[in-house]
Amino acid sequence: MLTTIGNTSIHPDEPVKIMGIINVSPESFYQNSIKRTENEIQDTLSEMEASGVDIIDVGGMSTAPYLRTIIPVELEIKRLFNAVSAIRQISDIPISIDTPRSDVVRSLLKLEINAINDVTGLKYDTKMSKLAYENDLPIIIGAHISNNVNSYYSGDVHDTLSLIRDSITIAQKSNIDLDNMIVDPSIGFFRQSGNSPFFSRIKGMEWYIRDLEILSNIEMFKSLSIPLCVSISRKSFIQSLFGLNVEDRLIPSIISEVHCAIHGASLIRTHNVKETRQALDMLNLLRE
Repeated sequence: MLTTIGNTSIHPDEPVKIMGIINVSPESFYQNSIKRTENEIQDTLSEMEASGVDIIDVGGMSTAPYLRTIIPVELEIKRLFNAVSAIRQISDIPISIDTPRSDVVRSLLKLEINAINDVTGLKYDTKMSKLAYENDLPIIIGAHISNNVNSYYSGDVHDTLSLIRDSITIAQKSNIDLDNMIVDPSIGFFRQSGNSPFFSRIKGMEWYIRDLEILSNIEMFKSLSIPLCVSISRKSFIQSLFGLNVEDRLIPSIISEVHCAIHGASLIRTHNVKETRQALDMLNLLRE
C-alpha cells in the first residue's frame, strides 16, 4: 500500500522516510523541540532540510499523557497558523499537522498542509474523518482507547492492533481510502493514569513494558498492510527503563528507530533528524 504526503511517497518497499518534529507549544515535554519565533522555526526547518528530512510534523498543543496541557482551540490555531505560515515562506516541504481537533485542521487548509497526525485515531473528534476525506488529506492513525470505553485493555500488541483496526473502520466509513492512511502504535500514550484527554487507560501491564512489547513485536503491524509510522524519539519509556533524562535519550531512541526500520516501519517521526538520517543511511548501505 502506497501513501503519499505531498510529494513524498511512503511504502514498505521504499527507503524509510523521516518526519521531523517542530513544536510551537511551550508545554511540550522536550524543550529543545520548542520553537516560538518565526526565525527559530525557519532556522530549524533549514537545518532539518539540510539533514535530509522528508516531512515536517508541526504541533501546537502537547498531547503528552502525563501533562495538563489542553489549551483553547483558538490558541492552538494561532500557534499553528503562524508556524505553518513561517514554513511556507521558505519551503514547500510536506507538512503534517499534529492535532486531534478538526477545527484546528480546518483553519489551516489554505496554507497547503498535506496530512493530519491524529494521536486518537479519529476517536476524539468525530468530525475529523469527514474533514480528512473532503480535503483528500492523508491521516496518521494513532492507536487509542476512547474515554467512554470501559472494556479491559492491557495495551499489548493484540489490543493495539485491534484499536487501530477500529480506527481504520471509522476512516473507511467516511470513504477514506486505505492509501490515504498510515498507522502509529502510539508509543507513550498508554498509561494507568494521566492528565490529558488523549491518553489510553490500561490495566495489568506497566505502561513502559507495554511500549517495549510493542517495539519488540513491531513487525506484527505488517498484518495491517498499511504503512507504519513510529514515534519513539526521547520518550519517557526510555527514562523508566534506564533512568535517563530527556537530554540523554538519544542513543536508545536511535537504536529503537533502526530496529523499527528493520522490522517494517516506513516513517520515523523524530526530534533528531540529523542523527536519524545518518543511522538510516548506514542501515541502507549495510542492506545493499
